[in-house]
Amino acid sequence: MNRFQFRTEMIRSELEDIVGQHFVSVDESDKLVYSTDWSWMPQMWLDRGQPLPTPDYIVHPESAEQIAEIMDIANKYRIPVVPWGGGSGTQGGALPLFGGILVDTKRMDKIIEIDEVSLKVTAQAGINGEQLEWALHEKGLMLPHYAAASRCATLGGYLAPRGTGTISTKYGKAEDMVLNMQVVLPTGEIIRTAPVPQHAAGPDWPRLFLGAEGTFGIITEATMQLDYLPEARLLRAVLFDDLSKALEAGRRIMTRRLHPFVIRLYDPESTRSQVKKVLGLDYEGAYMVMGFDGDPDIAALEEQKALAICTELGGQDVGREPGETWWEHRYD
Repeated sequence: MNRFQFRTEMIRSELEDIVGQHFVSVDESDKLVYSTDWSWMPQMWLDRGQPLPTPDYIVHPESAEQIAEIMDIANKYRIPVVPWGGGSGTQGGALPLFGGILVDTKRMDKIIEIDEVSLKVTAQAGINGEQLEWALHEKGLMLPHYAAASRCATLGGYLAPRGTGTISTKYGKAEDMVLNMQVVLPTGEIIRTAPVPQHAAGPDWPRLFLGAEGTFGIITEATMQLDYLPEARLLRAVLFDDLSKALEAGRRIMTRRLHPFVIRLYDPESTRSQVKKVLGLDYEGAYMVMGFDGDPDIAALEEQKALAICTELGGQDVGREPGETWWEHRYD
């Protein structure tokens, strides 16, 4: 065994001492799984015949304390660490460009507390977004983020890239819902930000880690602001001959202080390709889906006013069913 092999086995052994033998992998097939996310870069490399970057070690911790110990090892041997949630990122932030230790957080999937009075949930960062949503729905609550990749994304994956969800038009982005976070710093220190929405003194520490893709620390736990599931959720589709008219309709809806939870607009080419392919709807033109939720009477009134704006600009109301079909199949 040469010096490099000896060092590799020593690091592996120390990692196994932390998380257990079954939760450390150096298998080549496992490494290949973690060599790509949903970003365009891996596909470009493959098209050019370039090899994909792979980690040297894949580790599955179950606590912030274990991640802190992993960071100690990384600092000791001066090797990089890459946090991994669901692998659904589109910016390449989870790619192990320089090898090192890949920390898969999906074992950290516990809901710590659902506070039905203050409307907040505290959960480990590795919990799957859809599983978290199911648990909240059972109590009549929701985390109004609704990421496009929520079926495979994790809570930490909502926050590390500052994700924007489907219904952010009304409810805001994931970063707007954060009340508190636990983070393991590159030094191995575990910190917790202030457990309140706003505070009068000092910097807004969560903002340091939101959008940093794990470079300043690994998010291990988060407390998020919740909302009640809406009493009504009304969706409707409108078709425009002219994309510019559709854009103007969206602008007027927003500037007149109507409150759609979603406005989704497809240009004519996307209408032909995506709407027909995914939804089976054979339309031509700019296809808009808009939705209003909350109190049934208020939602219906806002929808009526928005539809009047669209009609004024030449939009054709194609009904509620196409909008609902889009909502049901938007992740397909």
